[in-house]
Amino acid sequence: MSPVVQLQKNRFGMSSKTSKVGVIGAGNVGANVANALVLLGKCVKVVLFDRTLSKAEGQAWDIEDTIPLLKEMEIIASDRYEDLADSDVIVVTVGVQQKEGQSRLDILSDNAEIMRSTIKELDRVAPNSIVLIVSNPVDVLTRIAIANSTRAENLIFGSGTVLDTARLRYQLGKQLNVNKQDVRVYVIGEHGDSEFVVWSSAFIGGIPLAEFPIPQGATLEQIQQKYAELTRKRGYNISERKGNTSYGISTVVSQLVDTILRDEKEIFPVSVRADSNYGIGSEVVLGLPCIISSQGIERQLVLPRNADEQRLLEESATELNEAYNSLDS
Repeated sequence: MSPVVQLQKNRFGMSSKTSKVGVIGAGNVGANVANALVLLGKCVKVVLFDRTLSKAEGQAWDIEDTIPLLKEMEIIASDRYEDLADSDVIVVTVGVQQKEGQSRLDILSDNAEIMRSTIKELDRVAPNSIVLIVSNPVDVLTRIAIANSTRAENLIFGSGTVLDTARLRYQLGKQLNVNKQDVRVYVIGEHGDSEFVVWSSAFIGGIPLAEFPIPQGATLEQIQQKYAELTRKRGYNISERKGNTSYGISTVVSQLVDTILRDEKEIFPVSVRADSNYGIGSEVVLGLPCIISSQGIERQLVLPRNADEQRLLEESATELNEAYNSLDS
């Protein structure tokens, strides 16, 4: 029986299954993901896996020291894939990290083989777990994971443009002086340089953005240009100043894990193979809005878009397809 089914029964008092989340990679992102899961109390057990056991131990022990001040949890360091068995969700963060001046696609060739071998091991020890890919370039690596896995496709997806969308909603909310929860707009496409904002479907508290009162001294076009650019460059700007990004993505992962474990059916723009109604083929993987539940991808949604946005989506898909196909050259 899959962990997901057991969790569903647990909500009706029919099973004592506890929530277990595996994190592969004890580097900057993986350690911060594990820490966020513990700090926010998103599950009962976290397994932090790394090929170098001492590295996983150092991170896990440091996080473990916070548990007496929080809710009771368990964090385990491991270098054995077998310890990930029966995980409800496994978060994959392993790979070569971006260096200054590199795009996410620049590190693809180094990370593709790592992803193939990781997925093979996960299929062996945890074939029913939901796998969440965070490693960059996340869209192409998610496509590689899907192509090389034997598990159902709804059980594999990437973090996509969830962080980009969160960045945009927060900054746009500040500009318009409204709570970010009332800002409903999506960044879709590549988690990278070809991502774009679907402004035509943007709403503020149920009011189309095009009809929402704009602060004096600004125009809608200026706001759209400013915040699309800010969102696209935000990760690079952070990395230039501190060397990496970690807090934002770790919180994104914690929220996605929580949505899965609680079967909340929340909508996030995650990395998935595009629905045929997007008109970009059925193989390319990129950030698109989906309902996330205890089944992983419960349903993909087709976001309305205008002609310019369709063109941008096609350009993003072309770039990602070229990157994926370059691995065979």
